[in-house]
Amino acid sequence: MRLRSLILSIVVTILLSGCSSVKSFFGSSKKQQRQKAGTEVVAENISARTSESDGNSLSENLKSDNNVCAIPGVERPEAMIKPLKARPEMSFGETESANVRIPLRYNNPFPESGELVVPLCELETEFCYPYPGKLISPSGRRGRSNHTGIDIKAIPNDTIRAAMPGVVRMSKPYSGYGNLVVIRHYNGIETVYAHQSRNLVRVNDVVEAGDPIGLAGRTGRATTEHVHFEVRVASEPVNPTLLVDPDNRCLRSDQTLYCYNRGGAIRVSTKRATTYIPDSDGNQPIFAQTLEPADKTAPRESSPATAAERDNSPQQTAPTYHYVKKGETLSHIAVNYSTTVSKLCALNGIKPNSLLQIKQKLRVK
Repeated sequence: MRLRSLILSIVVTILLSGCSSVKSFFGSSKKQQRQKAGTEVVAENISARTSESDGNSLSENLKSDNNVCAIPGVERPEAMIKPLKARPEMSFGETESANVRIPLRYNNPFPESGELVVPLCELETEFCYPYPGKLISPSGRRGRSNHTGIDIKAIPNDTIRAAMPGVVRMSKPYSGYGNLVVIRHYNGIETVYAHQSRNLVRVNDVVEAGDPIGLAGRTGRATTEHVHFEVRVASEPVNPTLLVDPDNRCLRSDQTLYCYNRGGAIRVSTKRATTYIPDSDGNQPIFAQTLEPADKTAPRESSPATAAERDNSPQQTAPTYHYVKKGETLSHIAVNYSTTVSKLCALNGIKPNSLLQIKQKLRVK
């Protein structure tokens, strides 16, 4: 009896555990199926929404340079990259980095026409005054020598900055300049920074406007800490105040520099040369006399003169001049040129008793 009861309890226990396992099996299967179906529905909805709306927003984002970089896993296409401002490549060798003044073949910013035009307004966003100090010495004659730049008072070891973008052509101690830095800019102009206590750049370093290039000092021939700042065109120094305003410490953006190469003689001005005329091909420069404006009231065409009119018209001859020599008087000069004293006085606007100077130019005919 006991054995039967034991066997029966065991069978019941087995049956109950089997039912629960089957139930849990089928229940879990149904739950997984429901989750799978729900996942597929959600995926379909997401796909639909992405194709309808997100596709448009993504395409708009791809059109925006700022948004592309914010999308993880999306690389910026090459066509969308905005290149920096085009900069011509420059590099300098030993010859170019040895001296401030170098031959024209190593430093020729002029086009074939011989006229270099630099609108300073184009440099307004790419300019930095080299040092915010007071002007203590202008450019020009200083005693028996010519001061080729301007001197700006500086605090010892304060930072000196590049005026414009460019490439360092020279960086070393150099004669009376002390520690010197020369930067060749992309417009052909060069700027010079001298008397630095330390140079912070090397030859062929690329710099932007405002980059530190040195520390202020008094190396070389200097009596106080200052920045000697020069502007050069084809190695020839020009007045820096054509480019910068030392009083306001800014660029003269309202001006344009006109630079000319006249047979190796460099001329720079803020006014275009009226005697500069390019040839018919626009290649070689021709320097002619200033052209007078045409008279608008004059007739455009004149009738040709007859032979009789040409014969009767007075012949105009070139004036004749005489240079007074030592001991000569108006009477002597009048006799030598077969004229009279009164005519000489009338031609030259002088009186008969006027005192003549040696080498004075007198018109005699």
